[in-house]
Amino acid sequence: MKQALLAILLIAIPVAAFTAFHIYRGDASTPGGSLGDLSSFKTIVADVQAIAATGDLAAAEKRITDFETGWDDAEGRLRPLSPGNWGNVDQAADAALHALRAAAPSADVVGATLTALAATLDDPGRKAHASQTAILIVGIAVTDESGHAIPCEDMITSLRGAIDGTKVGAADLAAASAFLSRATERCNADDDQHADEFSAQGLALAAR
Repeated sequence: MKQALLAILLIAIPVAAFTAFHIYRGDASTPGGSLGDLSSFKTIVADVQAIAATGDLAAAEKRITDFETGWDDAEGRLRPLSPGNWGNVDQAADAALHALRAAAPSADVVGATLTALAATLDDPGRKAHASQTAILIVGIAVTDESGHAIPCEDMITSLRGAIDGTKVGAADLAAASAFLSRATERCNADDDQHADEFSAQGLALAAR
């Protein structure tokens, strides 16, 4: 009997220790891996959203730099807790930073990326378990559901097809053609963001 109890203990103790260790460190291999308290980052994003809502995107860009600095400084502490969840937040943050630092920031894109960043901070594992929402410009998607921009060439092809297929009303044809020209110009200049915005505005005319 004593030998049996000893054998059970010898098995149980290492298993318990292994389990406790992984719970303690928030094992990144499990879906529930946590990044801990992210309230300071949430506060900054809320500030950026409030500033952006006033239309002062330059001030919003300045404030989000505080997020960038704090997030980079905390990487060594947060990333080991859950690399996957850390990566989700980092990607959402990069999208917001890119939107605010564009040559001519779009209020719609800035707002959408900040909303996505705030939601990801609330649930860092959301990208692994549910698709993101595509960013829309005047009701037209300019990204896929993962937040990746639709190639400007594809958007231009869609707009050109709408114009050539006479899906654009006569009253809007000139405006749609102007958007096509501007989208093509920006696409050729590798300014995909603004090219897609112009294409979206042209496509919105076709959807009316």
